[in-house]
Amino acid sequence: MITEDLFDFAYIPDWYEQLETLKMAALPEAWTFKKPQYTYKNQTTPILERYIQHVFRRQAFQYNLAKEKKQAEIYFFMNGELACFHTGLYNRRYKAIYGVFTQNRKPESTFQWYFQGFMDEMSSLMMQVEPLPQKPTYDMAQCGAQYNQGWNIRVNVEHILSDSENLERIPPKIRKAKNLPLLLETAVEFARRKADVDYTMVVPQLYRNKVQFLLPICLTNMEKADLAMALSHMDGYYLGHTCLTLEMAYLNARMLGKPAALWLTSLVQ
Repeated sequence: MITEDLFDFAYIPDWYEQLETLKMAALPEAWTFKKPQYTYKNQTTPILERYIQHVFRRQAFQYNLAKEKKQAEIYFFMNGELACFHTGLYNRRYKAIYGVFTQNRKPESTFQWYFQGFMDEMSSLMMQVEPLPQKPTYDMAQCGAQYNQGWNIRVNVEHILSDSENLERIPPKIRKAKNLPLLLETAVEFARRKADVDYTMVVPQLYRNKVQFLLPICLTNMEKADLAMALSHMDGYYLGHTCLTLEMAYLNARMLGKPAALWLTSLVQ
């Protein structure tokens, strides 16, 4: 068993510099919000940092579930001297990028592993790795690979508006409106109709190892999303019971893949 927290697993020097090196090595992608809603300690690559921590947690979780060594090595390679995992990212030559660790030789440290950096299979350290860990994968089949346009959406308005965290994600200027329950239900129905025309606006996210869908909700402007509704797969319909800010939606969506929907890509630079 290995810990599923990256910073409990290894000593990581110059973490932000490591992320910047990874950003420059990987295929071009936006890893920063244009106008951050929240204050991030990491101001240059907050999306990448969240993504890498998620991938490590996912691969360690899968490693711990495996019953045999060969099966475990699909997710996380580890011998007495070296450990590594597939980041799910690729460099400009379309070679996979791995997070690589070696045994920690510092006697004063309590960590067993020392993070060496992000590198491809041709690095000197990776030459001793066989088999190479595989890219993170997710069982999309459990909910269907695509959003089902024919299903209705039931919104648990009472739960959303009675929960302080959900309520704070509603735009302030309408948060105290007496007809807010009606506004929310109407906005979800409007979004459902738009998704019937263009299902690509609905984006998958991973929540507790299950796939949900994120639906952009327009409350103050019919052409601009204010928040996202998380839709859980039920028996023949979707249940909306959680609201997310757009930044939260992007971070969650990026765990599965690079978002392509305009209402999310417009957030990053």
